[in-house]
Amino acid sequence: MKKILCLICLFSVSFYSCAVRNYLGSQSGLSEDRVFYAQMIDDGNTAGWFNIPAHLLKVSDNLAIYLQNGKNISAYALNKLAQEFDYHYTSMTNIYGTHSDIDANGKIIILLMDINKTKGGSSQVLGYFNPSDMHGNNKGEILYMDLINANDNTDKAIGTIIHEFQHLINYSYVISGERNEMSSWLNEALSESTSILFNKTTAESRINEFNKINYYCFYTWNAPKQRVTNGNDNKVTTNGLFNYPSASVFMHWLYQKKGCDKNIFKTIASSKELGDYNKVLLAAKDISSLSSVTQDWSSLLLNWMSEIVTNGLTFTNNGKSVKATNNLASGNVSLYPGAMIVCDNYTNGASGNIVTNKVNGGSGKTIVLNKDTTLKGPAVNVSVTSSTSSKARMKRSAIRNDNNEESRDINILLDRNGNIKKD
Repeated sequence: MKKILCLICLFSVSFYSCAVRNYLGSQSGLSEDRVFYAQMIDDGNTAGWFNIPAHLLKVSDNLAIYLQNGKNISAYALNKLAQEFDYHYTSMTNIYGTHSDIDANGKIIILLMDINKTKGGSSQVLGYFNPSDMHGNNKGEILYMDLINANDNTDKAIGTIIHEFQHLINYSYVISGERNEMSSWLNEALSESTSILFNKTTAESRINEFNKINYYCFYTWNAPKQRVTNGNDNKVTTNGLFNYPSASVFMHWLYQKKGCDKNIFKTIASSKELGDYNKVLLAAKDISSLSSVTQDWSSLLLNWMSEIVTNGLTFTNNGKSVKATNNLASGNVSLYPGAMIVCDNYTNGASGNIVTNKVNGGSGKTIVLNKDTTLKGPAVNVSVTSSTSSKARMKRSAIRNDNNEESRDINILLDRNGNIKKD
């Protein structure tokens, strides 16, 4: 059996090598061996720039996949990464736009490498797009993917590739001068919408994460962790990854309200509206069920959360149910612009940028929102209370686990200089 497996592996490597040589013989712009100048990440922070020698392993319709020297990837993972990307490529470019080709090779390059310098840390980056490649450095359209994740969780790796591909497309319009650079929150929200359309694994993981948080925010990107009680006497720190699940579920809700019409994302991506929240707001106003109730950004956010609190949402594509009452908030909370919590009682009088909505269909739950649309605006401190049964407390305690696998997997957004964006 081992001899057979060895023969299969040798045949696969030989087949890919021949295919690559044949391709390189017919088209310029790709080198069989090259050195990439790439970032490594250490527990969510940059660990410096490194020269990564790599070998061109596979060329497909739209991809050129390089593998870091001395590393291995299974034939299954390699084939599936290429096949899934190529299968969705036309749909993705129709929705999110076309991308540049500054290296004139007609391909998106994927570098499979060890991204995480520390293995098994509190956080692991699955992949990233580096805009600095479009100005200099590696001079090309490149996506960096963590090799361990590609081998061990190929479906999740595919979700990461299409997430990062949207960032690459988005930035292509920036360097062409056709669009202004988007705020982090909208750029990330559009990337989250890719999994709603093309990757069930990532969409489900976001819903799982959403059901474990009690602080809902994606407008203020990378807001600090919040100390919020979960309805009992034990203070817990909300999952620091509330941005991504909040953005994903919000975009999923818009998609569902639009009758599962993917053009809702195309409308947002190509919008010429000034002010990024206006791009989303205008697209939402075009939805018949929202046109009369969505007059401004705060009403859209409250409408979204009210529906989740009242009925929950079950997305038929994956069967996952979304609810915002698993972890009611209690105590003193700092609400950043666009942030919301759900509680039993709001004890501060509504003032300034704080607006509330009492949801009768949600057992009288109250949504508290900071409606401020000022990016990098200050937080407003509020006090809220919630009462829960002992049975509910036990259930919430069981699902509050910030050390689970999903919360360890993080995304990063890099700026044009290759630094991690913090807002």
